[in-house]
Amino acid sequence: MKNVFRLLLLIVLIVMVSGCGNKEDKFEVFFFSDIPSSFAEGIENVIKEAVSVEEEFELFMFPVTYERLVVEIAAHNGDIFFLKEELMSAAYAPEGLVPLEKAVSEELFENTNEYKDVNSETGETHLYAVRIDNSSPLLKGIELQDPLVAIVPVYSDKEALSLELLQYIMKHS
Repeated sequence: MKNVFRLLLLIVLIVMVSGCGNKEDKFEVFFFSDIPSSFAEGIENVIKEAVSVEEEFELFMFPVTYERLVVEIAAHNGDIFFLKEELMSAAYAPEGLVPLEKAVSEELFENTNEYKDVNSETGETHLYAVRIDNSSPLLKGIELQDPLVAIVPVYSDKEALSLELLQYIMKHS
């Protein structure tokens, strides 16, 4: 009887351990802002409309906290981040961000001076973050006093979807 109990316990532990290691491969959209969670459904609808592939995604909405942002980035969570601009001091490191020129118009790229950096290896100038203001479809019905800033971390395995979403937002702003 003891052996049967030990065998069952071992099986249960193996199942639990193997289940804990499975991170679902969803498109993760993170907001660190003053946007109330009651606007989540509207934001989700814009994401569904913007991302052409029938991709499962998860929307995370957090208050403006440096600590939580640093934890999420250190854990390599999130495929795209929408941040209150004051958090950029914790998140802006060009070597850790995807260049966003593909997601914005040439005019916007040329007229934007913020969040650009020159790649020391290639000498090319890249845009690593873009402002999202109240005219964005993502913020429909939301009036923010300060714009958000969008970034895509280099560790994202959904970079193409992140750029597609950002391109949609910028095109329809």
